Amino acid sequence: MPDASRSFDPAELAQRLAAAKDRIAAAHLPVPATIAQATAVQAEFVAPENAPAAGYKVARSPEAVGVAGRLSPIAILGPDAQPVAFRWRKGLRVEAEIGFRLALSLPPREAGYSRDEVIAAIGAVHLGIEVLDSRIEEGGKAPFLLFLADRLGNAGYALGPELPRDLLDGAEGRPLEVTLDGAPLFAGEAHHPAGDVLAWLVGWANETQRAEDTLSAGEIVTTGSLCGALEVGAPGTVDVKFDGRWRLLVRFE
Repeated sequence: MPDASRSFDPAELAQRLAAAKDRIAAAHLPVPATIAQATAVQAEFVAPENAPAAGYKVARSPEAVGVAGRLSPIAILGPDAQPVAFRWRKGLRVEAEIGFRLALSLPPREAGYSRDEVIAAIGAVHLGIEVLDSRIEEGGKAPFLLFLADRLGNAGYALGPELPRDLLDGAEGRPLEVTLDGAPLFAGEAHHPAGDVLAWLVGWANETQRAEDTLSAGEIVTTGSLCGALEVGAPGTVDVKFDGRWRLLVRFE
């Protein structure tokens, strides 16, 4: 029997995902055998020369291994910038998140990194909106390594206003509102799935098998939803208001 892991071609899967006009059923796609293969697909999927900055979303695998999905496209918005536009289609979702821009690199190392060392590498803290629109019909219910190859469903990211650094430890429980053209999508307290916006970043920083050029100075890292994944049921403007003081808008058309 042939060894599927030897015949897997990351570039082929990346091309199929990038070219997909409609979502593709998981059964019609080759599945990576390892996290390394899935990550290689991501590298083929995103052209760095076309991005304003490299970026990643951090998460954990079902086996509690730190993983990351590349962000593309990335929009970096100033305090008075007009909402950036993303493509809308049925099933698209958004997440309000805390994002970081790294000031120092965190290359893989056997000794790992403490939480304080990771905090010291963060140059700025921001409010962000992640756009989720998987190229796979089953989305997050697809085999995990296939979903990881699909950049964990990422279809874009908006990096918004800078936030105080005390939100590294104090984002939980703050008021958060998300609306679509004024209609509520979420209203409640911010809550990260891990109870800590830094948890998945620290976990990924301590994965020694990740690529040497990940978590480099200048990269953008987003850390997981504070409100769950919210379906955007129609084209329009999504407005995120955090703690009554910070606001970020993105438009879908």
